[in-house]
Amino acid sequence: MKFSDETLLAYLEGNLDEAEARAVESAVEDNPELEQRLMALDSFAPLVQAVFERLPAQDPKIDLPEPEPHTQPAVGGLRLLAVAASVAVVAVSATFWATRPQPMGWAEQAAIYQSLYVPDTIAALDTSSEALAAQFTLAEEQLGRSLNREALEALPGMELKRAQVLSFKGKPLIQVVFADAQGQPFAFCVIRQGEGAPNKDVKEAVLSGLATATWAQDGYGYMLIGSSGQSDLSGQLDFLTENFAS
Repeated sequence: MKFSDETLLAYLEGNLDEAEARAVESAVEDNPELEQRLMALDSFAPLVQAVFERLPAQDPKIDLPEPEPHTQPAVGGLRLLAVAASVAVVAVSATFWATRPQPMGWAEQAAIYQSLYVPDTIAALDTSSEALAAQFTLAEEQLGRSLNREALEALPGMELKRAQVLSFKGKPLIQVVFADAQGQPFAFCVIRQGEGAPNKDVKEAVLSGLATATWAQDGYGYMLIGSSGQSDLSGQLDFLTENFAS
């Protein structure tokens, strides 16, 4: 059985029903390649491993003195030993919680997903008007707002390829995929953050090896993702912030 990236992401996020989840788990047991795909999509896998590599290989040990023959240890001494053991355990626990990885936000996970794309991923997509219309209708229903398809089709230097519905912590996350003049994949993502979410100015960064720009306005988060860390996003970014009305 073959599984799409969307299905594997839904499994990692706990969005599959029991039968579907068991099917994924059963397939992973017998398919190392599928296991590698799942690990690549799981952004927490390498972080969790790194944390546990920093922990002591064994629990901390306290060397207790040998009791003298025919004597009973004093109650106060036992109490001090108990306190010392507790302090050691707390120290290890504090080290773990102080160094544990912070949960990734939607932008980081969207960049990880987009980093798996290559030109062949989008080369054979159905870009007919009918297919795109159906995709945008579904995406807009999930998102609760228009995606302004006409504006996206006019994105400078880009060919509109697909709109698909993803999810992050139960919130609809829409990924609109483009190809540049060389066929390299770009993406524009929109997530519904809800009323009261703060507006944020444009912030550019390199995430998962890709140039990105993120901002937020009127309860929605936006993200533009290039095809590499050196992608120039300025033309598309200026167009989107001016023409993609909320």
